Amino acid sequence: MFGGEKIRDILSKKETQQFIRFCIVGGTCAMIDAAIFYVVRLFAPYQVALVSGYLISLCVNYLLTVYWTFKTGSSVINLVGIVGAHMFNLFIVRMGLMLLFVELLGLRDSIAYIPMAVISAVTNYLVIRTVVRYSKKKRMAKQNAKLSEAKHEA
Repeated sequence: MFGGEKIRDILSKKETQQFIRFCIVGGTCAMIDAAIFYVVRLFAPYQVALVSGYLISLCVNYLLTVYWTFKTGSSVINLVGIVGAHMFNLFIVRMGLMLLFVELLGLRDSIAYIPMAVISAVTNYLVIRTVVRYSKKKRMAKQNAKLSEAKHEA
């Protein structure tokens, strides 16, 4: 395979396309999150700014994640799983990293936000991907059970 063909082959894979969509959604929501963080930070503590930006970007992120990135559609399992994963990311990963960087290492919160956001994005992708895959498997198992019941009734 030549370089161009190999690149086309890689880009045509479902996981690659999914990851590219995830990055686009993540980038868009990261800009929303960062903009709100830095604006709210002008008049509130960094903890309030962190939660404000994240919760607003979470709403946009959820809709884009289920309908475009993973193309699964909304479900109770998706909603609970994705919101739960985001709450873990917000209150454990992001707050924990900000406390580490700001309170323990003495970085300014405006600087600490940058490495925190990068680490948080990677962690979030891995957790959300797991939640969406689990949700998809549950939905497929439910559909297969219904098909199996229909066959036995016929």
